[in-house]
Amino acid sequence: MDLYAGIAKESKQSTLVRESQSLIQNLFCGIRLLGFRRNAIAQAIATHNQLALLVAFYSLTALAISYSLTSEPTFDLFGLSYLGVELLIVLMVGFVVTKVTHNRDHLLLFLVLAYSVLPFLYLISFVALPQLPDDYLEMGYTIYAVWSFLVCFFLALQLLDSRKIRAFLLAVFWMSATYPLVNMPFSFWYEDFDYSSVMDAYSNADLSYINQEDVYYSQYRLLNNALSAVEPGKEGVTDLFFVGFGSDAAQDVFMREVGHVQRAMNKNLGASGRSVVLINNLKTIDTTPLASASNLRIALSHVGGKMNREEDVVFLYLTSHGSSDHELSVNMWPLELNDVRPEDIKAYLDDAGIRWRIILISACYSGGFIDVLQDDHSLILTAAAADKASFGCTHENEYTYFGEALFRSLDDRPYQFIENFSEAIEKIRQRELSENLTPSEPQLFIGDSMREKLKLLEQDMVRYAPERFAAY
Repeated sequence: MDLYAGIAKESKQSTLVRESQSLIQNLFCGIRLLGFRRNAIAQAIATHNQLALLVAFYSLTALAISYSLTSEPTFDLFGLSYLGVELLIVLMVGFVVTKVTHNRDHLLLFLVLAYSVLPFLYLISFVALPQLPDDYLEMGYTIYAVWSFLVCFFLALQLLDSRKIRAFLLAVFWMSATYPLVNMPFSFWYEDFDYSSVMDAYSNADLSYINQEDVYYSQYRLLNNALSAVEPGKEGVTDLFFVGFGSDAAQDVFMREVGHVQRAMNKNLGASGRSVVLINNLKTIDTTPLASASNLRIALSHVGGKMNREEDVVFLYLTSHGSSDHELSVNMWPLELNDVRPEDIKAYLDDAGIRWRIILISACYSGGFIDVLQDDHSLILTAAAADKASFGCTHENEYTYFGEALFRSLDDRPYQFIENFSEAIEKIRQRELSENLTPSEPQLFIGDSMREKLKLLEQDMVRYAPERFAAY
């Protein structure tokens, strides 16, 4: 019995080794097809076991890669629907191949070849291409689409014995059939979000007293109270004005962060008497102006009228959720408010006559604001690159990761903007690395004229606040 058991075990092991070697050979065949190498098809091993292994390898590749690319991933079966639709498309194209070649064996061969190529196409389209700079994304995807078509044409050409017209038509059919997949995300994971905290923020008890008409009509009074306290700039001194904008009421972190930043600006950076905040939150709805696009425009216009435009600087801090199409969420349910785009911010600053601008944006994908906002007289610091998420925007937090790195622990030395901002970027990088998070890649832009202006601002912050910097 032991002898037969040993033979059976060896047989299973040898089968496993053989199938694994065949899988590697088929994947190598897929690489050769992507490189348009002749005789690649002849090296393919077309068996049902290999087809099953290739589909499994492709699925596991997508499972692992999409997991690594998703922040706080939660499993979602939607990825199976993508696989199912894709398999039906490949089967349909394979059926056409058998009809054209009059060879049923070509169906299994075609399926094996298709799934030898698909894992590598997935890695290119979902991992490599999104890493391209924004300026090259469109060109990158265009090249990828043309290359994919040529791969389909080359594969069809091999199966159809070099009949070019039929191979071309089959490639066109194949690419057309896959078009529905373009708008379907292929991921087994979605980013987790604690909706309970949002529901707590919007409990019936809190909403019961909200009168939307009163809220809208109270904005004039609240704005007037907040803006009338803003003092004018002093002639001959580079003063710093602060405007804070916490615009998503769903999570208290944005309200808290704007409050913390305003206190730091007043105490540490000399903005006391020249700061105003706009906040969307149920806790402040009766006392603080809403963080709406209109209120931001009015606040900046008022500050622009109070400052000496040739010498003073405005520090604009915006914190909220950001979208991949580069809009800042403005949310105060049940009110209907417009999201803010980088074009809006630029227009508000331009219309207010604000020349010297320090703009900080704590939001996902906020790097996408830089191209529109940058000029020679601006400094722009964003919590993330244009295609990256930032972290820390949970309901219970005092700060986002971005705000905490910048303002939580300011020491009693003269503030150096570029130095402090660069240190904050490094703190964020180290924290994300230690927590095994996908890097947010904060972005810093500094105009040449602004570099010189910051030196004057930093000098005046010390010169006119001796009690703050007495040790220096």
